[in-house]
This record gives sequence, C-alpha cells and structure tokens, in this order.
Amino acid sequence: MKKIITLLLVLATSTSSVFAQQPVEFKLSCSEPYAVYDFITKISDNYPDNELKSIFSNSKYNTEAFKKQIADFEQLPIDYTYAFTQYPSPLKTGLMSRDMLERNLAISQTIADFRNKSLGLIPNEYLSVFSETLENFLPIYRELVFEPNKTAFEVQKNNLQNYIKNNQFSNFFQTGLTFYNTNWDKNIPFELNLLPSLDKGNLGARAFINVAVCEAPLDLKDHVSFFSVAMHEIYHIVYDNQSLQMKENIQKWFNDTKSPNSQYALLLMNEVLATALGNGYVIEQINKKADEGEWYANKYVSEMAKAIYPVLKKYIEDKKPMDEAFVKAYVNTYDTQFPQWNNELSHLFAYRYIVADTPSDWTYFRRNFRKYSNNRMGAPVSATEVEKTMAMPITKVVVISQNHEQKLNLLKDYFDVLKNKKLNPKAEFIEIFNLPDNTKLFIINRHKSTVEDMMNKRFPNKLIK
Repeated sequence: MKKIITLLLVLATSTSSVFAQQPVEFKLSCSEPYAVYDFITKISDNYPDNELKSIFSNSKYNTEAFKKQIADFEQLPIDYTYAFTQYPSPLKTGLMSRDMLERNLAISQTIADFRNKSLGLIPNEYLSVFSETLENFLPIYRELVFEPNKTAFEVQKNNLQNYIKNNQFSNFFQTGLTFYNTNWDKNIPFELNLLPSLDKGNLGARAFINVAVCEAPLDLKDHVSFFSVAMHEIYHIVYDNQSLQMKENIQKWFNDTKSPNSQYALLLMNEVLATALGNGYVIEQINKKADEGEWYANKYVSEMAKAIYPVLKKYIEDKKPMDEAFVKAYVNTYDTQFPQWNNELSHLFAYRYIVADTPSDWTYFRRNFRKYSNNRMGAPVSATEVEKTMAMPITKVVVISQNHEQKLNLLKDYFDVLKNKKLNPKAEFIEIFNLPDNTKLFIINRHKSTVEDMMNKRFPNKLIK
C-alpha cells in the first residue's frame, strides 16, 4: 500500500509539473453583443464626436425614440464596486460590476447568453432594460456598421489571429508572468475580443479580468504596434493579479527606500512597467530594434519607462522576477533623473482624492488635469470623507467654502501636520503639506474667489515653487 501511495504521489507531481509548463491559451472572438454595447456608448451625447456618431446621426434611425433609449441606457445604475481591502491601497484594483458586464458581453455570442451570464450582477430590472436596449440596436449596428465593413473586418481578424497561431500572445504573456512573479491558472484562457473601429488612427485596447478588447481601424497596416498595445493592456492584468504577499512586498520595498518620492514613484509604476514591457520590450523583440519615438502619450510614463528599460530588460533576459533590488533601482532612477516631478501639478493630480463642500469645485481639476490614473471625488467636507482620503495614499485636495473654521479644525483633528499650523479661516489661501505616506495635502480655503482663480494665481505655470 505504501508503494502504491508513493507512486501516486510521483504521478501527481509529474502531472502538475507538465501542467505548469502548459502555455496560457489565447482565444480570439468577435462579440456582437459587445460591439453593440460599444456602438450605443459612442453615439451617446456624452461621448466625443466620432465616425459612429456621424453615421448614426445621418441615418433614418436618428429619431427621438431611439435617442431617448440611448439617453436612458447611459443613465442605468450599473456601477457597483467590490474592494479587496486586504491588499495595500491602491495596488489592487477593485472589482467593478461594469467590468463584469463588459466581460460577459465580450465572451457572449448572443444577447440571451449575456443576460444569463449576468444575472445577479446588477438588479434584474436594470439588466432587463440593458439587454432589451442591446436587442433594439442590434439590427441598427448590423446595417450601419458591420455589413458595410465585413470584408475589411475579416482582414484585421486574420492578422490578429496570426499572433495567436505563432504563440506570440502566449510567449509574451509568460514573459510578463515571470517578471511580475504572478501565477495564472492555466485552466483560465485569455479572451481576445476584436472590435472594429471606423475612426482612422484609433488604435486601442483595454483589458480587464481575463479579457482584452482590441480596437483596430479597418485600414490598419501597423500590426506590430497594435499587438504591442494589446500586450501593454494585458500586462496591467498580470500586475493586478500578483499575490497578496507580492503586493505587500512591493509596498514594503518602496517604503524601505526612505525616498520622499517613493509613493508617487509607486503610483506611476503600473503604467511604466506595462509601457516598458509592451511598448519597449515587445516592439524591440519583433522589430529587432527599439522604438525611437515616444512610448506613451504621457511624458511621465514615457520618460520613466525608457529610463528603467535597461534594468527591466536585464531582468527579463535573466528570467528574474522583480524584487527589492529592482525597486531600489526604480526609485533611484526616479530620484536622480526626475526629482522635479513631485512639484508638477499634472503629475501630482494624476492620483487624486478631491473633497469639496460644493461639487462644482471639482470642475477645475476635471478640466485642467484630464490624464489621471486614480480619481476620487467626495462632497461635502466631512469626517467621513476625510477618513476616506486618509485610506488612499494619493494626493489629497480639500476645498473649503462653507463653515470655514469648523472644517479647518476638523482637518487638524485628522492630520498631525496641521496640529501647530495657524490657518486663518477668514482668509483665502492655498496651503500644501507633505504627509507621512509621502503624498501631498492641498487645502484650498476659498470665500468669493473660484478654485480656478486661486489655483491660477498660486500656480501660474502649474508648478509648486
């Protein structure tokens, strides 16, 4: 009996080893339910002008009845959040009900299939309206978008399929798993959903859970860049799926550097690594040379990705996972090459929690700092909202326009850096403080002036001096 048990254990171990070596399967599909959802979103009044909106506007379907359905669709309460509170904030993305709905759209071939997969994610009454709207617009999408472009769409589908046949998706995915030190259940495939775009140059992708939506212009010729963009988004998923222990290690490694820039460097890292891997390493491996242009449409991400790339590339070549030495090199690169960034508002406000007595005071930040990775808003200024900001190691902005003395005293109760600070409640001012979590606190105490007037006067060049 003992020999039999031993043999079974050996077989189990051998099977496990073979299983671990199996590559992650990548599947390509073209989901009509997702395409219709995307179509409705892009022809709504809240979406910027685009080719789909122009086509719909000039069609016979541009009626008050259909426009009302679109407006009602946009207002459906389908956004709910589940936070993974055991992970260091904000290193693990909370689960969004919209992400789950979009995943189900992407992996469903019919709206009925989507409806069945999505039961329980949102209240049934809203799911019914959501699904019925998709059904109403399905024939419109087919007539206006899919049928006239079916041939060109097949060309893009075949080009993307080649990267699956050549195992490039699987191979570069494994590269990311090794570097990020992430485990991925090989029983879970990665679903690629090709979405045709009628806007020229609109090359894009987004990934969530185990789905990547790849949006390609129908006249696309640069398929390498398209592939790299898709991998960039997939690397965000790999990063997000690091274990709790790995996330805790990363936070500790950054804290242990003792750098005053450590938290903003950490907040930047997710986008930097995805860029260095996807737009740096992947491009260089396929084209046999690095991309000499900008790697990302944000100077902080692009410049930091290029600066850390030699270190990252060496780790990949050595098949080493990121570790404390890598984090030290990363923070040192930030400290020595980009020390001025923590004085630039466009960098600081890319990660922000803004609490204001009046929601209209959020407008300045939305209008002037459109590029952001973390964006939380709260109103009015209260103990509840202040406590929420303290749980988020990102830039904190408090705009006081009512009950000034009471609100300033409230802040003193929560922030130790304000204990001995004299703040005149009757005066208009902007004060900035460095917090123990290595983020900044902005207090804007306004009476008659607008936030925009005060910010422009204090920071005419959007720099802290």
